[in-house]
Amino acid sequence: MRIDLHTHTHRSGDSTTTFDDYVEAFLKSELDYVAVTDHLTIDGALALHAMLGDAVIVGQEMRVAEGELIGLFLAERIPPGLTAEKAAGVIRAQGGLVYVPHPGDAVRVSISLACLKELCSRELVDIIEVANSKVAPDGAIPGARAITAAHGVAEGAGSDAHVESAIGSTYVAAPEMKIDGPGALLRALASGEVRSTHSDPPRRWRPRIVPPASHPWG
Repeated sequence: MRIDLHTHTHRSGDSTTTFDDYVEAFLKSELDYVAVTDHLTIDGALALHAMLGDAVIVGQEMRVAEGELIGLFLAERIPPGLTAEKAAGVIRAQGGLVYVPHPGDAVRVSISLACLKELCSRELVDIIEVANSKVAPDGAIPGARAITAAHGVAEGAGSDAHVESAIGSTYVAAPEMKIDGPGALLRALASGEVRSTHSDPPRRWRPRIVPPASHPWG
C-alpha cells in the first residue's frame, strides 16, 4: 500500500487545491492513505476525512520557534509560535505523532539537522521526513536518513503537494494493513520503503468557488 504523509488543501492559503480537486486527485492516485497537513488548521483535514473516511489522517503543519513541525492524528488545532518541545508535548497529549518535515532545507522554514539531532536525543520525534517532492533533484532530503538510523526514528515521506497533480508523487510503500491509529502507522513505516520523485508544479490561478468557513466542508 502507499502512504503520502504531507499534503495541503486551499485551507493552507498557499495551496490551490479545493476539496473537490483533492478528492478527485486522491481517487485517481494509487494511494491508500494520505495525511492532510494544512498550515495552522485542521479544518481541511477534518473535511476530507468526512469525505474520504479513514483513508485520511488528520494532521497540521505548524510554525515552531525552531522551524516547522507536523502533528499527525490530531483532534484539535495547535497554535503557532510554540517551541518544538512544547508543540511535541501538545501533539502527544492528543495521542498524535510528531513528524518533522523537510529538515535542514534552507529554501523553506525548517528545523536544522543539528536541532533535529537534539530533539531526537530527547525522544521528542516520532517520524522524520526523509523525502519530499519539493526537494530537487529527486525528492531525497540530504542527511535525514542518517539521523533516523542513528536514533531509531521512523522514516516518513510526503509529496508536500500544494496542487492536486503532485499528490502521491512521494510516498511510503508498505505491506497492506489497516492504519487505524498512530501505532499502526509506525508499524507500517517500520516495514516500508520510501519512493520519491521531484514534483513542484506552479500553482496557476484559475477561477473556482471556494466554500466559505460556514459551509459544512469549509
